[in-house]
Amino acid sequence: MRSAVRAESVVDAAGREAGSAREFAERALRVVLEILDHRRPAAQLTALADPRVVAAVRTVITSGLVPGQQLGVAILGRVTVIPVDVHTAEVCAGYDRGTRHFALAARITRTDSAGWRLAALRVR
Repeated sequence: MRSAVRAESVVDAAGREAGSAREFAERALRVVLEILDHRRPAAQLTALADPRVVAAVRTVITSGLVPGQQLGVAILGRVTVIPVDVHTAEVCAGYDRGTRHFALAARITRTDSAGWRLAALRVR
């Protein structure tokens, strides 16, 4: 009986972690898209992402390299989160601009002090 209870609690904890990772990923990607659309300042990403990711997003914006920006506002679509281990997950997502479909890929990591953080980002 004890092993069944322990197994259930491990499964419940894993389910909660996956749920929190998915919620974070959706929120972080929405913020990224709003920043790329100039609807938010890039500084707001510092609470969610590593400094390298923030710097890369700023570079994309200042270089004028935002994919399909002339097509309109980015609308986040499906977000898929694939756990790698307890502290890391891979994220892939799609977003639409006008009639075109684009892709995002990311890696999120969980720290004890800051919770989930955006550790890597690729925008296509």
